[in-house]
Amino acid sequence: MVSYSIYKIIHLIGIFMIFVSLGGLIVLSATGEAKSSRWRKLAAITNGIGLVVVMVAGFGLLARLPIDWPWPGWVFLKILIWLIFAAMIVLTGRVLKSGNYLWWGSLLLAGVAAYLAIFKPF
Repeated sequence: MVSYSIYKIIHLIGIFMIFVSLGGLIVLSATGEAKSSRWRKLAAITNGIGLVVVMVAGFGLLARLPIDWPWPGWVFLKILIWLIFAAMIVLTGRVLKSGNYLWWGSLLLAGVAAYLAIFKPF
């Protein structure tokens, strides 16, 4: 059985993968190299793997907490944030002018997700 601490480390690695890939994709998009760059493929693969790792480790962490169904609201909000991060990869390739918003928006979402994970407010 995997411990809570190991799930947390795996979860954080997945989060780092998502942020590295989104940062790279946003920069590629801002420089106009997003469509033709071989780095876009690497960043997209890293993003996808990171999203899966975050989801699996997140549910592993959830299984280690004394929470029964129905889940509290913070869990659903974290799942929504995960879906928004999954959609951001599409936005980096389609909306060239939104790089600044995606950059700061992803940091804001990360802060909200961290707050929800630490304080579990509702």
